[in-house]
Amino acid sequence: MRSTSSLLKQSGSILVVLLLCATFTELGIWQLHRAQAVQHQAKVQPEKPVINLENVAAAGHNLRDAAYNRLVTFSGKYVKFYNAPLQVLASQKSADLRVGLMALSRDRAILVVRGLNDQSLPDRSDLITVTGRLYPHQNEDHANGDATTLSRLDPALVAGVGNYQLFDGYVSALSESDAAGNLIKGSRIPAPQLINPIGGFYWQHIAYVITWWFMAILVLFAPFYNRAVSRRDRVNL
Repeated sequence: MRSTSSLLKQSGSILVVLLLCATFTELGIWQLHRAQAVQHQAKVQPEKPVINLENVAAAGHNLRDAAYNRLVTFSGKYVKFYNAPLQVLASQKSADLRVGLMALSRDRAILVVRGLNDQSLPDRSDLITVTGRLYPHQNEDHANGDATTLSRLDPALVAGVGNYQLFDGYVSALSESDAAGNLIKGSRIPAPQLINPIGGFYWQHIAYVITWWFMAILVLFAPFYNRAVSRRDRVNL
């Protein structure tokens, strides 16, 4: 009975050790996958074809990762216009931008950066088709806002305009065309892919990988260490 009880106790200890070791190993693998994902997101991705806005985003919902940086197209009518001062362009220069709130079908709307605020893009309320890049909303203010000025490019700032369901993020227009297909000319701005800022956390995830796998090694070899210490103590006695 005593030997059976001892065997069961030893088996239970081995199972606990193996379970902990497997858990720490899996946590390390999870962090390794996170590091790889961060590294992937920190690179400019191959350009994908232009897609209908509604195929990658939905009004009233947060922007999905798959929608970031996508080239999209949609049609609607501008219902209000704003200035967005001191916006940083791809050239790292700041500029004042002209932004429109475009109403789409079924009482939905999206913010569109039309281009520079230099009077080259007249305000229009007819049906317009936009092709541009979809970006996540901004979190930091660049200027003081009011009824006609946006402190940042964020649909939350225009939530009180009409009864529209708003798309998250905004689109920087590469082109606009009227109902007849004629291009609307004006001072457009570059719309490059954004590099995901979380790329700097790559080494943080790698550090977690090392930590979890080191813990797995410690747990795996702890019983052998304890047994060696017990054997040494018995010899010393």
